[in-house]
Amino acid sequence: MDYEGKYKNIFSNIPDWIFTIGVMVTATALGYLFSILMLSDTNIAMVYILGVLIISAYCDRQVFGIAASAVSVIAFNFFFVDPFFSLRAHGRDYPMTFLTMFGVAFITSTLAEKVKKQARFSEQARAVAQREKLRADLLRAISHDLRTPLTAISGNASNLYSNSEQFSEEEKKLLYNDIYEDSMWLINLSENLLSITRIEDGRMDIRISPQLMEDVVEAAVAFCNRKSMGHRIKTAYEEELIIANIDARLITQVIINLVENAVKYSAKDTTITINVKRDNNKVVVSVADNGMGIPDDEKQKVFDMFYSGNNGAGDGRRSLGVGLALCKTIVEAHGGMIGIEDNTPSGTRATFSVPEGRVEFDES
Repeated sequence: MDYEGKYKNIFSNIPDWIFTIGVMVTATALGYLFSILMLSDTNIAMVYILGVLIISAYCDRQVFGIAASAVSVIAFNFFFVDPFFSLRAHGRDYPMTFLTMFGVAFITSTLAEKVKKQARFSEQARAVAQREKLRADLLRAISHDLRTPLTAISGNASNLYSNSEQFSEEEKKLLYNDIYEDSMWLINLSENLLSITRIEDGRMDIRISPQLMEDVVEAAVAFCNRKSMGHRIKTAYEEELIIANIDARLITQVIINLVENAVKYSAKDTTITINVKRDNNKVVVSVADNGMGIPDDEKQKVFDMFYSGNNGAGDGRRSLGVGLALCKTIVEAHGGMIGIEDNTPSGTRATFSVPEGRVEFDES
């Protein structure tokens, strides 16, 4: 065992040592107050034991609780046992008192350490259970909801392969378009699922840097326009050069998902507006539509994994419901917040915030 490295780590943990010393000093000050109030030595001893419990609960290593147990006995003897300011004790029962006090303090610190270990184990077990549940839910949802678009792709491709000469050019274009849209939906879904599982497992490489929000938004809009969703996408910036500390790739995906959700809940040939502004050291982005809106009791549920709404809007076959869950995961990983509210006069507005960024200029 590397004892040198072990004790080096213990003595390098300055915050815990400062906390331990502070608690012991506070316990001694309270002991003096109890002495002035003519309270018994037992009450003073209990103050030190309480201090040991607090230290054991706060500090990461058990050594701090053991050290506090020893210090509490020494301090009690030095400050509150006659002769005062000495480590000698005249009473024959004091050695047993000190031994009992140390034993109680030591057992208290040991029990506190066991409780912390059990809490850490329970937290790890809960995290593992959540990951397993996520994987099981993903498998269930994928096997159920991906069957329809895959069947549509294979069916359309089979028709084109076997009966191509029977279709007009216009009919062929419609079949090609259906295959393309279903394929793009599957590609976007796979990217969303991979991103969610990587973030949940702590494996997502989030690269934060100052980014011009106009570039990020326009990249998302260009992607959405390429898919020919039949909606007009309008952008608005309350001021020029709005910069955010973000992973541009992930926030672009958030905006794309929010736009696709707005498309789902609004009719074709309507306008979707993306607004960007600064607010209290945050960059706030909103995506608004003028569709049918989302009921109040569903506004928070839309960010839950696999929730796809109950109002029958949009394409019923595409109901896996991971896009907004991914948005929430990404935004919270950036230290921001996301929410849904009503748009005026109609429709829905999804809004998220990310930290504001600044570009440092080299003055040399």
